[in-house]
Amino acid sequence: MSLCRFFLVATAVAVVLARPAKAADEDLRAQFRLALEQAEQGLVPSSPDGSELRAYVLYPYLEGVRLLDAVRRTPGEDTDRAVMAFLDAQAQLPLAAELRGAWLTSLAERRQWAVFLRHYTPDPDLPVLACHAYQARIDSGDATVGAELQAFWEQAPQMPQACAPVFEWLDAQGGITPTQVVRRARKALADGNLELAQWLLRKLPPAQAAPLQQWVRLLRDPARELALLAERPDAAFEWDGVLAGFSRLARRDSERAYAVLGALARARIGAQRYAQLERWAALGLAWDHRAEALALFARLPAAVVDAQVHEWRIRAALWHGRQDLASAWIAALPPAQAAEPRWAYWRARMLERSGHAAAARSIYEALAQDNGYYGLLAAWRLQRPHRPRVRTFVSDPAIQAELLAQPGVQRARELYFIERDRWANAEWRAAVRGLDASRRLQAAHLAAQWGWHVQAVGLLAGLDALDILELSYPPAYEEAIFAHARRAGVPPELVYGVMRQESLFHPRAVSPSNAYGLLQLLLPTAREVARRHDERLPDRADLLRPEINIPLGVAYLREMRERFGGQVVVALAAYNAGPNAVRRWLPAQPMDADVWIENLPYDQTRGYVQKILWHMAAYHWQRHGEPLDLVPLLQPVRTPP
Repeated sequence: MSLCRFFLVATAVAVVLARPAKAADEDLRAQFRLALEQAEQGLVPSSPDGSELRAYVLYPYLEGVRLLDAVRRTPGEDTDRAVMAFLDAQAQLPLAAELRGAWLTSLAERRQWAVFLRHYTPDPDLPVLACHAYQARIDSGDATVGAELQAFWEQAPQMPQACAPVFEWLDAQGGITPTQVVRRARKALADGNLELAQWLLRKLPPAQAAPLQQWVRLLRDPARELALLAERPDAAFEWDGVLAGFSRLARRDSERAYAVLGALARARIGAQRYAQLERWAALGLAWDHRAEALALFARLPAAVVDAQVHEWRIRAALWHGRQDLASAWIAALPPAQAAEPRWAYWRARMLERSGHAAAARSIYEALAQDNGYYGLLAAWRLQRPHRPRVRTFVSDPAIQAELLAQPGVQRARELYFIERDRWANAEWRAAVRGLDASRRLQAAHLAAQWGWHVQAVGLLAGLDALDILELSYPPAYEEAIFAHARRAGVPPELVYGVMRQESLFHPRAVSPSNAYGLLQLLLPTAREVARRHDERLPDRADLLRPEINIPLGVAYLREMRERFGGQVVVALAAYNAGPNAVRRWLPAQPMDADVWIENLPYDQTRGYVQKILWHMAAYHWQRHGEPLDLVPLLQPVRTPP
């Protein structure tokens, strides 16, 4: 076949496979979705599967789900043989790992140890199966199991109920000594697992448990326990517990931690250890914007000045207007840290304040060439609009056709279309894992065409190609964004920026903190907003629907902006961290917006505000072809009446 003819064929294939779904495709997806839901409910199909369904690229998932049900309902040799055959044929499917785990659990419950050990492979995410494997080896008379089980007992992140019998066996064999219990309890305390630590400490004699019980008390009520320690100069103390308790107190109540620090005798603690407490006290005070942080930071010995201290002592100096300290501490940054755009910008700001306008301008000019928050700020300081650096995407239909012919890509696409995100994400990761850069870029284009922007942008980020704005800032949900933003009197680029940061336009996004949907609303917050607007109270499923999530999220954004006197950067911080936290962070006197944003105590919230300002600018440029006016956004931050 000639190159020209190959290109034409590849183009035709790519267009057919990438175009929006036809009605026939949707019919087949609906048929498969129904069959899959019935299988998950344990329902037996009323008739054999049709040839079209059996030929569908996702049909193995239906077979696997039916086997999962069989493992639970009808375990036995016939099911075992069917599962083994499926695992041999479909090992690459994400579902295969789920099926393997359920089947191995079934084998363990039936004590089919020979088959279990033949098919078991260690999985750090499934400690339960590891315990079953140890039980299998114990029952099989494996003489080497004791030493391995001992190491597992000391390091296992959890101790599921299934592990109790093997640990009891180990204990009966003399394999768990008091010394090992102490080590395991120390690990649990270092991990913050107080419940496990206390359970372990009950196994120790009182004298041996006492220091670690003190550690438990220091974590539960650090203020009280540290005060008691300060009052009893001769009392023994567990240093790791003191440090853990003091660091917790410094994060929760910096003023009280500072007072406790003054009550603890340096000579008793030791100079090196006392410096570690001073470090935590200084950080806590800086996070609470207390001026006492500056003196503490100034006297910290070099041994405890790490990257976090370098950053926060500069921020504290900026907040309190100590240009001399900020300049000195910026100059003291390690070379790698000093080269970051963040600290290059603040070096220029200090030069500008001290009258070295030309030196500051040189740094600003270099920074303003870059995309991102500090590029925006540099252009703002130069009093000119920021023009993003933009790269044009070059479509390659031949590569796209090659990708679309791969079963893994086909499965990922279809799983995304039928809203099985966990499997879809796993299939996609496997499909793109070995691709070179050019193929990853074309895969990002395909994902964007399907509306799967979270995967498209993920690939672009890995390729350092986020400057392809047409892919990284797609016109997703534009009609709804503009309609609801206009109705609420909110800038559409603000809604867009929040949506891109919160969910990357994925309507079914769910965060670890149970925020839902495109604008990542917590259910109580969404219901409060709905109540204030006389709307029906949503449930969790409602928040995964764009037509409900977008208007509620836009209304909440407007409320935050109004609550904080129209200040967009403050409203963004409140959207992320909550209005009560942000109210505590507002300055007593108006403060430069860049200084205020830099001093947001939560790393996540600081990054959130900075990224959304950049998203707004990038989207405005991509949609309108002109820079976003930053002046209204970066007005001095003030405490509203």
